[in-house]
Amino acid sequence: MYHILLVCTGNTCRSPMAEGILRSLLDADLADVARVSSAGTGAASGVPATEPAIRTCGEAGIDITRHGSTLLTPELLRKSDLVLGMEPQHVEHARRLAPDVANRIHLVTEHGAAPGGTATSGVSDPLGGSADQYRDTFHRIRSHLIGWMPVIREAIERREGVRP
Repeated sequence: MYHILLVCTGNTCRSPMAEGILRSLLDADLADVARVSSAGTGAASGVPATEPAIRTCGEAGIDITRHGSTLLTPELLRKSDLVLGMEPQHVEHARRLAPDVANRIHLVTEHGAAPGGTATSGVSDPLGGSADQYRDTFHRIRSHLIGWMPVIREAIERREGVRP
């Protein structure tokens, strides 16, 4: 099983949306051998996704209503094959927690489109923002995750032997 972990701060907006988006992007052959989860660098345990995040994902047919937040731990990082942080500070925090797997930890904006920002700026937090800000965040995350799909597919195929 290939494990992909999405990381933000509170694990109630960006990373739950990213988790739902990535699951929706995985072809059936990959979904059977990939596990997608999310965590937050400062998350409390079991907090649901924010209503605007749930609503925004729902507009795209993605259900994140069962989400409960998880704190990022070294063990979780070590069990992950690919870790994608939403902002540079998430990547730095994760690399400090588990320096032995630092090569698996990346900024989500390293791949995909980067409208309105640079590849090194990450995806900013929409918490407290308008519905349009949440939609913009959703679409930014989605565009970057689409850019990661060839990398994810190749890694899974190499490890799990999956072919479409």
